[in-house]
Amino acid sequence: MLENKFFIAGSDYFSVTQKGDAVIRSFSDFDIEIIDGNAVKITEVLQELQRVYDALRTISMFSPQKFVWYKNVTFLGDDAAVKSEDVQAWILSIQQALKQLPEVGFLLTTMTIDRRLKIVKWFLENCQSAIFDEPQKSGCEQYILSRIRSAGKKINPDALNQLLQYTGDDLGIVDGELDKVLLYVHEKNEINCEDIEAIAIDLRGDNFFETVDLFFLDSKEQFLSNIRRYFLYRDEGRPFLAALQNRTRLLIQLRYFYENDGVQKISKSILEQLKKQYATIYQTGSGGIFAQNPWYLGKLLAIAKKCSLQNWIQLQIVLLRAVIDLSEKYNHQQVIFERLYFYRRSLSSAQETEL
Repeated sequence: MLENKFFIAGSDYFSVTQKGDAVIRSFSDFDIEIIDGNAVKITEVLQELQRVYDALRTISMFSPQKFVWYKNVTFLGDDAAVKSEDVQAWILSIQQALKQLPEVGFLLTTMTIDRRLKIVKWFLENCQSAIFDEPQKSGCEQYILSRIRSAGKKINPDALNQLLQYTGDDLGIVDGELDKVLLYVHEKNEINCEDIEAIAIDLRGDNFFETVDLFFLDSKEQFLSNIRRYFLYRDEGRPFLAALQNRTRLLIQLRYFYENDGVQKISKSILEQLKKQYATIYQTGSGGIFAQNPWYLGKLLAIAKKCSLQNWIQLQIVLLRAVIDLSEKYNHQQVIFERLYFYRRSLSSAQETEL
């Protein structure tokens, strides 16, 4: 077992993050180099792996001790990248380097793994490893009770159930809301329903359309938080996928107006003019672009400008193919939408590079 090499994985995002942060804190006197593992394409995975390999073998200029954190790796599950011979070759090189460099610390964190993979088994067998599966309600309940006991307090059973109903089974959300409750009650010994209602937020009514909006923006952390929350209270991602397809359809049409007709803004008169010009081509019913609010389309036009027409069409094709992924990988729907988000971001980045 390699002493200062760590592999932390699992679908419980909060626990993986907490454990990873604890490992990093224990090596705070090292020169820590972080490499982001959120890759979309195989070429990006290969670039990441080369960076990890180089980081392991490069002498630190700031400290006699070095630590490399390969963070939030996305391809160690049922992913095409992990089946690539080039990817596997780089991972084997990294694993060999970990054996040869006992003085260099290493941490890999990931939300999704396929334990049947030989390369994953190597990390589990040779590193200080931990797997955190998605917590169930009973696990969250025990966590709350443990923290409340540590604070020298009690919680009414009805208040406990109410807090769990508000937060769902996400330990990250549970932890944050419990912090607020404990601060709110201050010196009070027992937490009751009135305390939960006064300070905790009921997260069951998350905003579906806010998450759709975030998919097309560059607020990565907020989107990832919202999509996790979405699947706390839903088992089915197809309605969300349909909303993304409908939004992308509008963006394709707006980008065409921008490129072909030089449309720089949307007003009622401009929309009427476009309707006369394209009524025989585009849908004119209640779900069509010409039935939308001009102010709303103006907001979408600003987003449509961020990608080329070809890239928006490419995204729509990928979204259509995702229907199959959702049916074949039903238990990994959240991961599918996370990857779709990073793919959409890659298209925007490509457009900015061209500009």
